[in-house]
Amino acid sequence: MKPRFLKLVVLVIWHYLKRNVIWFGLGMIILGIIIIFQSRFNFFYSPNALRIGLIGTFQEHDLPDEVTGLISEGLVEADETGMIKPVLISGWEVNSDATEFKFKLKDNIKWADSSPVKSADLEFAIPNVSVSYPDDKTIQFKLKEAYSPFPSLLTKTLIKKSTSLGTGPYRIKSVEKSRIFITKITLEPIPSWNDKLPNIDVRFYPSEKIAQTGFDLGEVEVLGGVSNTKFDSNLIGTRQKIDYSKIITILYHANDSLVGGKNRSLRQALSFITLPIRSEEIADNPYPKTSWAYDKSAKKYLGNKKEAESALERAKTQMGDNQLKAEIILTATPNLAEVGKKVVQGWKSLGFDAKLRVESGIPQNFQALLITQSIPTDPDQYFLWHATQTKTNLSRFDSKRVDKDLEDGRKIINQDERQEKYFDFQKTLLEEAPATFLYFPKYNLVYLKKKEKQFNQILSLWKF
Repeated sequence: MKPRFLKLVVLVIWHYLKRNVIWFGLGMIILGIIIIFQSRFNFFYSPNALRIGLIGTFQEHDLPDEVTGLISEGLVEADETGMIKPVLISGWEVNSDATEFKFKLKDNIKWADSSPVKSADLEFAIPNVSVSYPDDKTIQFKLKEAYSPFPSLLTKTLIKKSTSLGTGPYRIKSVEKSRIFITKITLEPIPSWNDKLPNIDVRFYPSEKIAQTGFDLGEVEVLGGVSNTKFDSNLIGTRQKIDYSKIITILYHANDSLVGGKNRSLRQALSFITLPIRSEEIADNPYPKTSWAYDKSAKKYLGNKKEAESALERAKTQMGDNQLKAEIILTATPNLAEVGKKVVQGWKSLGFDAKLRVESGIPQNFQALLITQSIPTDPDQYFLWHATQTKTNLSRFDSKRVDKDLEDGRKIINQDERQEKYFDFQKTLLEEAPATFLYFPKYNLVYLKKKEKQFNQILSLWKF
């Protein structure tokens, strides 16, 4: 009985569809269009929500600043000049040899669960530094060696021990992973901060190409850290700022027979003839112009053909013609290939046999390397230029005077005296020209204009 009944139902449905095939097909097309538009524009998504896409692979212990900055704050922060200012603390004390620092927490600061912030709630993992908590308001750090810029290491946002609670306007609601890496993290606003803040979903993409696809498909409404900001659609907006934590640099290997060693005049010629990238924030120095340690009177390179020719003449008196005719290989990472082409063109215009090589990783051996380097907020660039730092001093630059300036700069507490050391560091480094400093890159954001209201709220929290 049942099989006959089911057969009858199927036959009735079949004949109904045959009679109304046009309407059925039209309905399926409309449904498909609705699904596509919903995927792209999320008409039925909560109006007070924002979906953000970020590029990179992250774990819970190394979430990017775009996420942690919404959850919590650091003990201190750096202003635009690189000066360190209190955030969760009222101030700090340092002993005469810069080996002991004592920080005092502000009164009435609370975690997301409304519990008071106590010093023992905080954890710090800093090599060669011991931490103690004399009382609920005090954190004391003891260093094995003098390091006057130590407060600049404490800008990282703080999370309450054994929890995911911070002091910021958001808390973590859920985390999704693929193996050890986070694929999505959901943040919800804390009502006591601002009940109008949007809920946030952050998706992480392993590459810009995949992230762009996610944005095109409507998975996210905001995409951060992209290189391409040119869109035909007037539905899409862009924002950008200069990222002074990174610098695009050409490094010359000190051990290379052509560009290294004592061939300073040749490196100067290469630096002078290199054209500035006009669409970018020019870097004529290892420090940004906003830094309190920037010396505006230091030597300037980039786009000076007359000085380039003069430096080349000096090089000819020190080097043989055969050596000057040797091939110069500029190795660049893929994202800097176009910049590399412009650099090589400039070198060729001075008569050098220059060629570009693009490699995905950082080669062990190179003549000249075009690379993005991370630089600290504080002017202490010891790890980049001191001769002992063989893992991070990629050019193998070795200067006794630079070493001494960097050593003294991280021991001196008085800022004026530190500035003198860093002025001398710049003067020596730029004269020796172990690198050509090109520009500070931009950090780009693209977003759907219909989400601009929610997006602007997040930008203000990011201090963008």
